[in-house]
Amino acid sequence: MEKVKLIFKGVGLKDKNQVYVKIYDNNCNLIYEGNTFDGVLITFLESNKAYNILAKFHQETIVTTFYVGSCNNKYIFNFNRINNIRNITFLLTDFYYTNLPIERGDIILWQR
Repeated sequence: MEKVKLIFKGVGLKDKNQVYVKIYDNNCNLIYEGNTFDGVLITFLESNKAYNILAKFHQETIVTTFYVGSCNNKYIFNFNRINNIRNITFLLTDFYYTNLPIERGDIILWQR
């Protein structure tokens, strides 16, 4: 048995807005059924076998197959929607004029 980590990008935080996951072996037997926590599911599966996964998040569904080997046991799946967007307000000032606020412009921020 190998420890397998399934990571789902684009889902909620902690226990809110999580993915419902079903894992099947290649004989269509249900191996795991449950929800992720913080977009991550950790389970133990037999190595050197292929597994089918069905993951649901709101109206989106991922159906795919992954192979559990003996070296890399981390798998990443992406949902198209980003559900944990937050609004942030801050004051931006000019580098050379410290008391001059910048009132207009475009700034692009991304999540690491």
